[in-house]
Amino acid sequence: MRSNIRNIIKKIISDFNNDYYPEVIVSFIGENDKGDLAFLFEGHFCLTCGMQDYFIDFADRLSKFLGENFIVLDKYPINEGYDGWIVLYTNRETEERVDSGKFLILDPKTGRIIRKIKVNEID
Repeated sequence: MRSNIRNIIKKIISDFNNDYYPEVIVSFIGENDKGDLAFLFEGHFCLTCGMQDYFIDFADRLSKFLGENFIVLDKYPINEGYDGWIVLYTNRETEERVDSGKFLILDPKTGRIIRKIKVNEID
């Protein structure tokens, strides 16, 4: 990822966190080889109060500041959503859910990824 894009993402995250802290705090996880972006959503949010709205609002901000149309590609709850969500965004036109065939193992205290396991590695 180019550094100027990374700086724009930092600005988007800062603005979003300023608007929604402490309910939701977003951090950047990374980018895959297709250009999809992954973010960690944490905080003291209510699971029944429109989590999808936060995800869509963040996609709108990505679209506005990066100049491309971003949508939610997929989302992965951490501890059934109580400890956060990993949300993938794409700027590609896609009709189907992309299944990476991987599971993420997260540190229960920090919510950070500690290991990635491919489906064929599970015994």
